[in-house]
Amino acid sequence: MMNYHSAAKTLDGLMMELIKKGIEIPAHVVGDLKSGRSFAGILLRSPDDTEVAEKTGFILETVEMNLLSLAEIEFGADYAETWQKAIIAAYQEEIVPAASASASKLVSGVPKDERWVRVQTSELTAFYEHEPDKTPETFGLSTVGQQDGYTLIYGKRENVTAFLNRMKEFYRKTKK
Repeated sequence: MMNYHSAAKTLDGLMMELIKKGIEIPAHVVGDLKSGRSFAGILLRSPDDTEVAEKTGFILETVEMNLLSLAEIEFGADYAETWQKAIIAAYQEEIVPAASASASKLVSGVPKDERWVRVQTSELTAFYEHEPDKTPETFGLSTVGQQDGYTLIYGKRENVTAFLNRMKEFYRKTKK
């Protein structure tokens, strides 16, 4: 599959270079590139949507053709060819999947103003065995067990930091 997201970034780079060199970019090309970036972002989240993929490909090809034509007219075939190679390479880059919902900064059940961290439950258990008096609760933190083998620990920023620092100290000592 083509990496439209990376290609759109490269086209954006070409457009910025042309603008820096004093070339005026037609408004429809700028608008098409914005649309292409938006569709490419949608494709990162829904890679199986063939209709969006076709539309994205068409829009980015049009932008590519317009920008490369401007580059060739203003700076020569070698300049345009260098950018064309970069664009082709961008289309062929590996696609990095979008971040999952679990990587969100908002977690259900955690108050908005509190910090949180997820720790493997097995790591917490090992820590508790050696430091039974240093539970998250002793740091003023709350915990919620999760189905995927992690425990969500949340509370005030300084308390979360203090607890994690204590865990780090413990693991540094055990690795020596």
